[in-house]
Amino acid sequence: MHRVRLLITLTLLLAALATASAQRIVISPQAIVVNPLPDFDVEVFVDRDTTGRGTPSYGIGESIEIGVRVSEDAYVYLFSISAGGEVVQILPNRFDDAGRDNFVRANRTVYFPPPGARYEFGVQAPTGLAKVIAVAAKRELDTRTLARFQTERDFQATSNIGEEGFARALSIVVRPLPQDEWVTSTALYYVGRAPAQAAYGTLDISSTPRDAEVFVNGQFAGFTPLRWGERPGNVTVEVQRDGYQTTSQRVQVRPNTTTPVRFDLRPVAREGTVTFTSEPRGAEVFVGGRNVGRTPTGPVAFAPGDFTATFELPGYQTETTRFTVRDGRSTTVNQRLVAQRATLDVVGNVGGARVFVNGSEVGRLASGSGRLLVEDVQPGNVELVVIAPGYNTFLTTVRVEAGRVTSQRISQSRR
Repeated sequence: MHRVRLLITLTLLLAALATASAQRIVISPQAIVVNPLPDFDVEVFVDRDTTGRGTPSYGIGESIEIGVRVSEDAYVYLFSISAGGEVVQILPNRFDDAGRDNFVRANRTVYFPPPGARYEFGVQAPTGLAKVIAVAAKRELDTRTLARFQTERDFQATSNIGEEGFARALSIVVRPLPQDEWVTSTALYYVGRAPAQAAYGTLDISSTPRDAEVFVNGQFAGFTPLRWGERPGNVTVEVQRDGYQTTSQRVQVRPNTTTPVRFDLRPVAREGTVTFTSEPRGAEVFVGGRNVGRTPTGPVAFAPGDFTATFELPGYQTETTRFTVRDGRSTTVNQRLVAQRATLDVVGNVGGARVFVNGSEVGRLASGSGRLLVEDVQPGNVELVVIAPGYNTFLTTVRVEAGRVTSQRISQSRR
């Protein structure tokens, strides 16, 4: 039986690639190139861990079987990367018809080598953490920049561009695709004895609400919910979402352990706006002791909450009103102002004399003091008439001002 050697290892990559405006591509410690907004899933695993989440060990020379499945029909490409940087394209290949056809139906698990194949995949040096990368796309990809068949006799496509070069080349290959038309996944395993401490731990990051942007140590990692592989140690996880407060946690990544990281996002209090009007216009408006303008004001921004507005206009009573500002909303507060009244203090020399203001009798002069205090008088010029039997009628015009007491002395002589 023909035995094909797989040379697969992992190098940590932390730098993000430049992306086209329509694409967002992430370089992940475990997956190299990641689409943070895929519309479907691909899973890749090895036969000693069908979950794809563990990191099993294989001895040098042992056989290995690779499985892959997609949630939607897609073209699948499988690659291995050696510790020395050699890239091997596992699928498609020239081993047989199964290897040449890389179109995989939805929810169907495909194994390589396929059952009954005349060859097998084997593992060889160097030892260390190894990797199989799956790329699934809704349309066929040109992978010649990733790995190339050197001659017609070669069954595998290979390349020596190295892991970082592979990542850059893969980002160029997928960049023309719409964001929802490609996805990647990675399976890890050790070649040789596993180290005492696993190379990676996993962060299971979620938020309420979901679809928040995730940054790990400042690097964009994707959107919640997100599983993110990271080297053991302390990392800072930050999530951002429009309309919500940015929040972060300091998290310890433990080797070969999945650590849940939960975020309960709080909405950002968006300012609302209030326009103040009054009848009549021209009143000064104060809110919390701050003059916010003269009516009609333009929109004035306030944080959400309850407030009291004070309206002041000369000649009118000062008015206050409560209003509520709601998150991101606009409202109008209108206040009808009441004109202040004037007071007329009439002092005469005939007790009991009848007093008329603007034609209406308002009272009589008190005997002894000869005084009458007339309140609630319309500000402006008023006609004052005082009549007493046997005395000449007194007639004059008096100007009274709002909010003030105007004194008027009269003297009536006998007829």
